[in-house]
Amino acid sequence: MVTSTYRVDADLKKQAAELYESMGMSLNTAINVFLRQSVKEQRMPFQPSAAPVAPALPEAGTVAANGVVYQGLDDRGYPIVSIPGRMIAEPKRDADGTPVLPQSWKD
Repeated sequence: MVTSTYRVDADLKKQAAELYESMGMSLNTAINVFLRQSVKEQRMPFQPSAAPVAPALPEAGTVAANGVVYQGLDDRGYPIVSIPGRMIAEPKRDADGTPVLPQSWKD
C-alpha cells in the first residue's frame, strides 16, 4: 500500500466525504473503487461531460401555442413575457377588496 497526495478543493472533499459516508464507505474507499474500476474497464468509469447548456431562448416576438409572447430579456437576464388575459385568474374579493381563496384550498 502506498500513500498518495492530491490537491482537492476543501469544500468538494467535504461534500464527497459526506456523500460516501452516507453510502457506508470512506472517501479513501471510494477513491480506490474509482481507480479499480478505471483499471478494470481501461477507461474512466463514467462519461465526462460539460455542464448542461441552457436551452436557447426564442426570438423576441415569438408566440407560443398557448398565446404567451416572448419579448426578450430584462436587464438582469430574466425573460419578459406577455400572458394573454384568458390565462390570468382574477380572485374573488370581499367587501374591502381582500382576495378570497377558494374553499378547495383549505388546509
